[in-house]
Amino acid sequence: MARAPSEFDLIAHLWAPLARGVAGAFDLKDDVAQLPVSPHGLVVTCDQIIEGTHFLSSDSLDWVAKRLVRRNLSDLIAKGCKPIGALLALAWPKERPLAQVADFARGLGDDLAALCGNCPLLGGDTSATEGPLVASLTLIGTPLAPTAKPILRIGAQPGDGIFLTGTLGDAYLGLQVRLGQMDASQLTQAVQLALAPKPPPLATADLVATFAKASIDVSDGLLADASHIALASHLSLAIELDDLPLSNEAATWLERSNDHVESLLALATGGDDYQSLFCAAPEHASTLTAHFQAIRVQLTQIGRCCEGQGVALTYRGQAIALPNRRGWQFSDA
Repeated sequence: MARAPSEFDLIAHLWAPLARGVAGAFDLKDDVAQLPVSPHGLVVTCDQIIEGTHFLSSDSLDWVAKRLVRRNLSDLIAKGCKPIGALLALAWPKERPLAQVADFARGLGDDLAALCGNCPLLGGDTSATEGPLVASLTLIGTPLAPTAKPILRIGAQPGDGIFLTGTLGDAYLGLQVRLGQMDASQLTQAVQLALAPKPPPLATADLVATFAKASIDVSDGLLADASHIALASHLSLAIELDDLPLSNEAATWLERSNDHVESLLALATGGDDYQSLFCAAPEHASTLTAHFQAIRVQLTQIGRCCEGQGVALTYRGQAIALPNRRGWQFSDA
């Protein structure tokens, strides 16, 4: 068996190139990094992925790394922020071939470059473990709003429109196929997307920062995340299930289902969509549509904010009871 490379070898050959020569990273040859001073301050988000919980053991490691980046990036975009640096903590199973670390590094670097605006890796830690593969990424960003603050869950007002980028439910459908619970014949794109759901482009953060009063990324499930805005903003989010944006594959699947309401609720609670859900003044609706068309992002108004509390659902004009399970929960892990 080949000798395992030292952590310093991994840093030199895999992680240091991802620092992209940024001065404050010190080529990853020291124990700290120095972030540039920003007049808008810094915003930090941290997410992890765990083998067997967030990805399958058979998944390609470059896609596993992409999933990690995208889980974090979707948070920053929904808060109207752009990433300026990343920190990685990686616990590598001793039973996994070390050659796969290079696959992981390639996927990480690809997404930090292509999706995060050439965001540099500033440091972190790599260690061996007897357990499953666990990776944690911390993305550091700066807010783009004129207030120099991130767009939080609080701030929505009655009368505001509720807007969603992209489409909903493809990651859920793709996962069901991968778990052997659905037929794959009509869901090939959903299966690919489920490997690493893609957030909207970074330009979305500028629009969220400019127009959104409250915002959140849809990672736990639309209904769960909408509930977070409702709770923080002390109002009710009235969502019309008829208006949920679906891909062609998801729409075809829905048409073939026996119960459209139950199927829509499944898509609205499945999670891992990584899209931005935000509330904005109704007079900005047409302007928002034009701006999002310009960056080739689908934007859909799915409801409005009202006096009250929680989330209210309708389908074809009729009130629909909220399901008991509204999205991913800690107990699901």
